[in-house]
Amino acid sequence: MANKADMNLMLGWLLRAKQTSRRGFTLIELLVAIVVGSAIVGTMLYLVVEMLRINRREEILTQTQQDMRRAIDYITRDASEAVHIYSTPAAVLGQLNDFPRTDEVPVLAFWRLDPLDSNNASVRTFFNSTCSSAFSGTKLNECNTLRLRQGYYTLVIYAQQRNAGNDIWGGKSRIVRYELPKYTATGLSSLTITPGYLEPTGGTNTFANWTKGTGATPRNLSVLTDFVDDTDPNEATTGLCPTGYLQTPANANNFYACVREGTQVNRNGSNLPVGSNQTLIVFLRGNTATENSALGSFSQAGRLPTLKSEVLIRGVIDKQPGL
Repeated sequence: MANKADMNLMLGWLLRAKQTSRRGFTLIELLVAIVVGSAIVGTMLYLVVEMLRINRREEILTQTQQDMRRAIDYITRDASEAVHIYSTPAAVLGQLNDFPRTDEVPVLAFWRLDPLDSNNASVRTFFNSTCSSAFSGTKLNECNTLRLRQGYYTLVIYAQQRNAGNDIWGGKSRIVRYELPKYTATGLSSLTITPGYLEPTGGTNTFANWTKGTGATPRNLSVLTDFVDDTDPNEATTGLCPTGYLQTPANANNFYACVREGTQVNRNGSNLPVGSNQTLIVFLRGNTATENSALGSFSQAGRLPTLKSEVLIRGVIDKQPGL
């Protein structure tokens, strides 16, 4: 009997020990574990999200730097082909239809000679035939002039347009390029002149005092780059150009041009323009700030330094050589 009692006692002790080993966490232990685990996971998630935001901001900064360099290189290469640059283009731009609008600030306006594309099949066909076999009257003269000149004049305008915040553009503003060519790609073969265009080398029309032709000028706009900085009202916005240059626009410090003023010199009883439109200085400043609040705000250091490029115009109409 004693042995049976001992065995029952031993079995009861083992059962209690087994139940004790199966006992789970208490409610307090679970709450502590949840709080500690949530703090660790939350910290890790915050670090991951912040690293992603920093990486995205760095990508935007790098992209903005590259875009600003490409933009100023494109503008300077384009302007280097100019034959006449406007230092005060308001009178010319005021004649155009639908440009500029209230949200567009013109910065640079000039005329350039666009060469004919010899790789274009219609151009080759057009010039392989004689003008007299295809045209007559005024178009015959146009054809002969075009064959001789191998190009036509195009009015080019660069302007800054502020982003609305609800469009596809993410930066503060963008650069747009407007052009008014004499012929469109489809109108060249028939010498159909673009509405509103008038030859700037005619007997009554000049580059400096150009007057538009009949018809409404088309709104030929293309976006060059985004993330351009706005004018800072806390910084000087006038007198930023060297002596002898005119600033356009006069109240900007983020994207503006300095056009050399023309002077007159008397040679053999005639006043000849000297230095007019001979050199051009372009300033451009980007800004990585974005309307996307999920990326966080950029510091003042996010605004890029101003890029500067000086252009020596290759060919200028009505300028005394060597002066």
